[in-house]
Amino acid sequence: MIDERIDEFVKSVFLISEKGAHSYDHTKRVYSLAMSIGSKAGVDLKVLGAAAQLHDIGRPREAQTGESHSVISGEMSRPILREVGYTEHEIELVVQAIRTHRFSESLTPTSIEGEVLSDADKLDAIGAIGVFRAIVQASMTGVGIDGFLSHADEKLLKLHKMMYTEQAKTLAEKRHVILDRFVSQLREEIQSNVEN
Repeated sequence: MIDERIDEFVKSVFLISEKGAHSYDHTKRVYSLAMSIGSKAGVDLKVLGAAAQLHDIGRPREAQTGESHSVISGEMSRPILREVGYTEHEIELVVQAIRTHRFSESLTPTSIEGEVLSDADKLDAIGAIGVFRAIVQASMTGVGIDGFLSHADEKLLKLHKMMYTEQAKTLAEKRHVILDRFVSQLREEIQSNVEN
């Protein structure tokens, strides 16, 4: 069901800027999660699929402009969506889902598609994959173990309680256990090294 033309466009964006935790691989996982959750939640899969594919394409420009990537991603999405035949109404739904998916801006999704996208994006930030992504990001930004632990405390360990859909809530609880165990074990080993 993936739109190949949109996929080519997303790949081209990440080809020149892919780095860290927000990559084409992340996009593929979010798409897969969103479509799995969405197919059971009775959403518009065409809108959801496009939103999931395009939700992070503004990340590279965010660093340059300081504007939220969710705003940039939505605006960057309009031309490609028109090119592949989305109606203006569908485009607005995609843009709105992208705009409201971001946890850190404290926005509430205005549609079920936005809720599913937000859930899928948050799910990819927890569990084993979430641990890997957070470590990659901490390494790239140079914040090290302390930065990783701060990020876990401030954001990652809270995400399992912020899901909208029932399926995402179930998945999040399982992934949270893995994240929580890793963070606890890391702290234990750090403390052990300090005491020795």
